[in-house]
Amino acid sequence: MKALTSLILPVILLTGCSSSPTISPGGVNTPPPDINAWLKPRSEKPDSLSETRWKMLTDAGKTLGFRGGKAQRSWELIQALNARESTLNALYDFRPLISPEGWLPPVIDEAQDVAHITPDQIRTSSRVWTIIRPERFVSNPPGWRDWLLRGLSTTATPGTEGSVVPEDSVQRKVWETALRQGWQEGRQNADLTLEANQKTLTRDYRGMMLYSLLWRQGMITRPDVSDQMQTVTGDGKKLVAGDRVRRLKNHAEFNLQKSHWRPLIGTEGGSR
Repeated sequence: MKALTSLILPVILLTGCSSSPTISPGGVNTPPPDINAWLKPRSEKPDSLSETRWKMLTDAGKTLGFRGGKAQRSWELIQALNARESTLNALYDFRPLISPEGWLPPVIDEAQDVAHITPDQIRTSSRVWTIIRPERFVSNPPGWRDWLLRGLSTTATPGTEGSVVPEDSVQRKVWETALRQGWQEGRQNADLTLEANQKTLTRDYRGMMLYSLLWRQGMITRPDVSDQMQTVTGDGKKLVAGDRVRRLKNHAEFNLQKSHWRPLIGTEGGSR
């Protein structure tokens, strides 16, 4: 799964990138500017514009461009994700992970070869497991869209910055330059948002699968769920029949008694 996800995301992020300008990095052998360059900074503000008006046009253009660029790029990314729906559905199938009681497993993070160093001591651990998100009840199995589409809005409604309009060609040039810059920053932000979402999705899905593995090994407990059935509930204005309430009384916890752990036996008869 890790190999497939590492291939899918770069393909998606490349979608629509041909329209973005390429910024070439500076030469490795080129020295950085000397002190004179810092003492004489270039001003992008035209002489005919006041500082206040220039800042208003620049801020408004960048904000509008950022929102529009991110909305456009978000739409492109969502279209690319939808085109790979069947693959993503197979990669991230949460249905088998939901318990009969209706709770989604906790997310477990695993770190290997961890070292904690202080001036007085050094402490190393071969493996460290941490519950980073507890289990929770869900009404329906979640899907990859619940993670990957977070923060990818395809609407860009202008705010107060939409009322700042250039009044002449000089102001329009300042405004357009700022808008184009904001547009590219917005598109880049959409890419970064999807990358972060994909990392979170992979972490959570693998963490839930890791919980199932650790539970079978006796290294972590199952949540304690209470199930209360009430024939009739309500009051004088509301009547509820067959009311059933499930509550998470105790969350899953690691079992520190190593004698209770049990190895998993593979199909070939060896422990794993």
